Amino acid sequence: MAEYQLEHKIERDREKQYIISMIKELEADTAQLKNVLNDSVRVHGIDSLVRYINTHDLTNLDTRLLYYYKRKYLSSVRTMNFSKNTLSQLKNAGNMRLIRKKNVVDSLNKLDNNISEIEEQKDLVYYHYQFHVLHGTEIFNEWYYYPDSTRKRDFTNEQQFLNQPVAPPLITKEYQQLLKYASLASNWRGLVRNYHRMLATNYKFSSELIAFIKKE
Repeated sequence: MAEYQLEHKIERDREKQYIISMIKELEADTAQLKNVLNDSVRVHGIDSLVRYINTHDLTNLDTRLLYYYKRKYLSSVRTMNFSKNTLSQLKNAGNMRLIRKKNVVDSLNKLDNNISEIEEQKDLVYYHYQFHVLHGTEIFNEWYYYPDSTRKRDFTNEQQFLNQPVAPPLITKEYQQLLKYASLASNWRGLVRNYHRMLATNYKFSSELIAFIKKE
């Protein structure tokens, strides 16, 4: 009997530690999620570039604006790196059995599935990123982004960029190349937007899960 009680106490202590660790990781994740979701402005910036290309031609577009949009909205993307140590430990070696309440277990399994789906979407975002980037090398001269390519440049905001005296030339002289770039950018925008939508859903779920676990 004493041995059983000791084993029972050990398992309850382990459960408590797992719960504490899980809450800490969820809190860290929600903080990071909030930061990543601030990058949703990128979607609107890509919209602006796509719209600008499709409503202008080579005779009346301002290349300074194209270079600005490309640099600001299409050169990178913020992504989420989830804290999964505790969740992995619970899944491995049957440790999930230590969590006594089924509703908590169900919620953790749902969280795990959500994270897997989000990471699959992130892979798609990264995979399709290469297409507009590679095509962009046929359109934009990266030299213009170098500090010593011209003087007195300021990338603080769009208007300051447009006020620069030098309008950088495009490598291509074919409008169809620009349309293709806009199409690739628009496709990537859709993937990024869906990624952000999934992150927003996870943010809401994780925030509610923290309160739920603490209450339980």
